[in-house]
Amino acid sequence: MSTGTILQITLTAGVTLFIGLISWWARKHPNRSKDHPERIRPPKVVPGVGWLFIAVGLLMGLAALSIENPEIGMVISSVAIFVGGLMFLWIYRKVYVAPRQYELAFRKIFGPEHVLPYSDIVDYRMQRLKGQPFLSVRFANGVKYSLNVNAFNVAPMMQAIDFHRATGRWPMPVDAIHLPPVD
Repeated sequence: MSTGTILQITLTAGVTLFIGLISWWARKHPNRSKDHPERIRPPKVVPGVGWLFIAVGLLMGLAALSIENPEIGMVISSVAIFVGGLMFLWIYRKVYVAPRQYELAFRKIFGPEHVLPYSDIVDYRMQRLKGQPFLSVRFANGVKYSLNVNAFNVAPMMQAIDFHRATGRWPMPVDAIHLPPVD
């Protein structure tokens, strides 16, 4: 084996290990919002990648504009990378999920904030995509939501689904009220 092949294998293994460690750490330490602790945001890697893309896009743009007769592809790619970095920051700022005992609050990348009770769930399905468990939920008003249950701690929602499977109905706030026995 040549030195180049060994270096390529080492770099690939190192990057793969680094990405695996970041993914493991992000699952163990969910990123909670400081203002609203029940909200789980995307991992902190997302804005890190966004700022990296913004820096690379700016440097590429400066390099393209500093040379005489820059290629249009270099200018377009620097703008695309910069805009991609802005999109990562936008995603981090907008997206969250807040599973509560009787309702799910969430916001997707584009669209309004939703707070929907579990009793409005019409259909739910667990499936594996690329080895990761995804929960897909459809509400009565037509809103669909899908998320990776390993990346986001949705234990209250999973408990509500287990309750639905066991009883055939969704948990309601009246279930928590324990009335004294009637004589």
